[in-house]
Amino acid sequence: MKAKKITFENFRNIASAEVEFSPGVNVLWGENAQGKSNILEGIYYFSRGKSFRGVPDKLLIRTGEDFAEAELICRAEGDAYDTALKAVIPRTGRKRLTRGGAPLSGVKELVGSFRAVLFSPEHLALVSGSPAERRSFLDIAIAQLFPRYVSALTAYTRTLTERNALLRFAADGGSVSPQQWDVYAEQLARSGAFIAAARAAYTDRLSCYVAECFAEMTEGRETPCLTYTGIGAAYCTPPACDADVHERAAHPAPALAQAIYDGLCCERQREIAAGTTLHGVHRDDITISLNGEAAKLYASQGQTRSLALAMKLGEGALSRTLGGEEPVYLLDDVFSELDAGRRNYLLSALGERQVIITSCEPDTALSRLSEVSVFEVRAGTVCRA
Repeated sequence: MKAKKITFENFRNIASAEVEFSPGVNVLWGENAQGKSNILEGIYYFSRGKSFRGVPDKLLIRTGEDFAEAELICRAEGDAYDTALKAVIPRTGRKRLTRGGAPLSGVKELVGSFRAVLFSPEHLALVSGSPAERRSFLDIAIAQLFPRYVSALTAYTRTLTERNALLRFAADGGSVSPQQWDVYAEQLARSGAFIAAARAAYTDRLSCYVAECFAEMTEGRETPCLTYTGIGAAYCTPPACDADVHERAAHPAPALAQAIYDGLCCERQREIAAGTTLHGVHRDDITISLNGEAAKLYASQGQTRSLALAMKLGEGALSRTLGGEEPVYLLDDVFSELDAGRRNYLLSALGERQVIITSCEPDTALSRLSEVSVFEVRAGTVCRA
């Protein structure tokens, strides 16, 4: 996969801009708050259909304007022609997504059209942060590889929201029939089983790549391990190889769906008292250990950053082996957060891949590279440096 060109109109602080990327390393440099990360935000938008900053689409529209527009020209490996992906976000009404000029029904159709791996300073908290951050990491990575995962996650989230409302209704004395509870339990079990199986299989293979990256960084002195922990852990068989991940995800064990269903039925009274669903894949996590100890408790700051870096590189490796092509790597101001050794390792590990880097210090990004395309970003304008 290669990002060839992106154009913007009224996107964030960018009134109008066009950037053509080289197939190798591209550096976007400039002072803070000039628009560097906005460009990466626009590129990454086409990999998941929303901002990586977690903000509503309307906030992507330039102040005072009625709409924002972004168009990415990319080419998948082996394709003879480019693909144009376009998003038009009006201040009122629904956004419009197209691929090759043809309208898409929504984000579910867009996801998978463009594959990218984003690494930002926020990802350095993957190890020490909350379970929600690690679930989000898994969901974003897996969604680009399995279109069905997006549907399952959307269905699960919608059903969970409705069931939580029903629990609060019951807590206030409302009457809910056994049939209503069963419908929600069955729906959560069905979509949850697929989500759990995909997360378990992906985490198992990711752990192998993290161990490989970490061994290279530490010359084999330390051994990390990632373990999926959640309702599906006891019912998921580890995949034998990367190719086996699809099979494990697509065919979760029947006992897994039954376990989710049974748990929802058994916990119902406690959940009514709590006013929320206490059982299910929305409480999953990844346990990360280093030399057999919990990394969240015992890893140093340097070890924590190395683990996060290895997880993002592992995400890229799995995107390549499971998706059939190399993703585009987007590095958002991570050089200021990594020491010289980890910067050098990151650039070396990315090798000949397409990389788009933002940096306030261009010399930092360029010191180890012989051929780069450099763009200066200033007040929402972009020019080749």
